[in-house]
Amino acid sequence: MALEYERLKDGINAKLGIDLHAYKEQQMRRRINQWLNRHDLPSYEALLAKIDADQNHRSKFLKYLTINTSHFFRDESVFSVIENKILPAIGTNNRPRIWSAGASIGAEVYSIAILLQELRIQPSLLLATDLDLFVLNKAKEGLFLPNQVKDVRESLKQKYFSVLENGDVAINDSIKEMVIFKQHDLLKDPYQNNFDLILCRNVFIYFTSETQARLIKKFVKSLTSGGYFIVGSAEQIMDPASYGLDRVNYCIYRKTTARG
Repeated sequence: MALEYERLKDGINAKLGIDLHAYKEQQMRRRINQWLNRHDLPSYEALLAKIDADQNHRSKFLKYLTINTSHFFRDESVFSVIENKILPAIGTNNRPRIWSAGASIGAEVYSIAILLQELRIQPSLLLATDLDLFVLNKAKEGLFLPNQVKDVRESLKQKYFSVLENGDVAINDSIKEMVIFKQHDLLKDPYQNNFDLILCRNVFIYFTSETQARLIKKFVKSLTSGGYFIVGSAEQIMDPASYGLDRVNYCIYRKTTARG
């Protein structure tokens, strides 16, 4: 079974461009095995054959591997720091560059855009990236389920959202137009530089510790001196100083200014 999984990883890398060697094996195997059971596929070899023969199955499997769920203002304590400390700090006499990496359906980056509007801060770049084109296209639509906006303050709901006849919630065009969405592979593609704030939340949990360390170094290099880096609440960085980071709180870090 171990050899078969190694062949599966090689096959998925060749066919889908996703390197499963960088992901936690136990978690990823469990996820793929659930897919096999759901689709009555007897083996990893059968899955690879299905991916080759059925474009629709290929697309659905890719979405299954990469899609994340999200909602607006996820983790209230983090967004409180963003609203009251980070954005005012980076937006004073500055047009900040902000990157939401692993942006999924866009709830996080749109939450940032709303706060920027409220604080009257005009970013020079508000970038949202993800590996999956499907979720990026969903994000561009700006349509959400009611439970995905449940943590939005009522005053902000009234100001920036409208409820459609089918019950979906649409975000205003003025917010959508602030964001640039782009496909990006964190493992393979080059990173832009001089960001004042980078958010990469609930993404590291899927990667091995070695891959996490490699990505953290790349993110830190992409930050401007004194820039902020935010990870998921369960993704604390061990020994942040070794990466040139100061800890602000349990999941928020700042690039050490002395290192430039």
